[in-house]
Amino acid sequence: MSKFFYLLIIATTFMGLSNIMFAQVYQKDLRPTVFGQQNGTVSDETQNAQPPADETKTTQGRQERAAINLGVLMGGGGLIGTDLELLVTKQFGLQIGAGLLGSVGGGINYHFKPYINSSFVSVQYWHQGFAENHYASYLGPMYVFRSKKIFQAGIGFGSVLSKGEKWYEVNTKNSDVPVILLYNIGLYIPL
Repeated sequence: MSKFFYLLIIATTFMGLSNIMFAQVYQKDLRPTVFGQQNGTVSDETQNAQPPADETKTTQGRQERAAINLGVLMGGGGLIGTDLELLVTKQFGLQIGAGLLGSVGGGINYHFKPYINSSFVSVQYWHQGFAENHYASYLGPMYVFRSKKIFQAGIGFGSVLSKGEKWYEVNTKNSDVPVILLYNIGLYIPL
């Protein structure tokens, strides 16, 4: 793999860790005003106060732990694809998907907040096409932005693991590219 790809992984990891550290510092500074604490003490008015509702709407008292994504270049880079993501811990998720024209993909996701509708960083595998229709396979980091409701978009880089005949038909001038831009845009529905 190229030095650029390793630098990209380090930069993406640094961005994710700095985001996590900022969120932890921000929560420490925010808690005294949210819960009415002053220097570790709790006032009488706020002793029985409820914590603020998190950003995820719950259905019948449960928090969503899964989501279905539908969009352009999802499901392993299909023209139109879909993914299913399941949170296996509070912030780690697994995703698997498929798209039109024979694409499949998967990923391991780390959410910045402990709910399915939060943004995340991911290590993803995309496989576009099979047999004589195989285009290429990629592996790399991706940042995915998720709004509180329905919209998501991702961008990242993938190291080209394999190239099929379709790759050489389309990329006559740039057939030796080791890293490629990965992106997608679409909708997600928490389950």
